This record gives sequence, C-alpha cells and structure tokens, in this order.
Amino acid sequence: MGMTIVYVVVSLVICLAYFTAVDHYLMESQGLDYWYLFRK
Repeated sequence: MGMTIVYVVVSLVICLAYFTAVDHYLMESQGLDYWYLFRK
C-alpha cells in the first residue's frame, strides 16, 4: 500500500511539472497564460 502512495505522488509531480512546462511554452510563444484565469 505504501508503494502505491509513492507512485501516485511521483505521478502527480511529473504531471504538474509537465503542465507547468506546457504553460510556460504557451505563455512564451503565444502570450497565453492559463493561470491568468485564476488571477481575475
């Protein structure tokens, strides 16, 4: 059970890092910022 939690946490970290990289790429190339939607 403990290893399953570790795998889930690692997967979430990887997904978050990937999402952040994609968001940064879009922001650099097209001036889009996903997080701007939450700053209003």
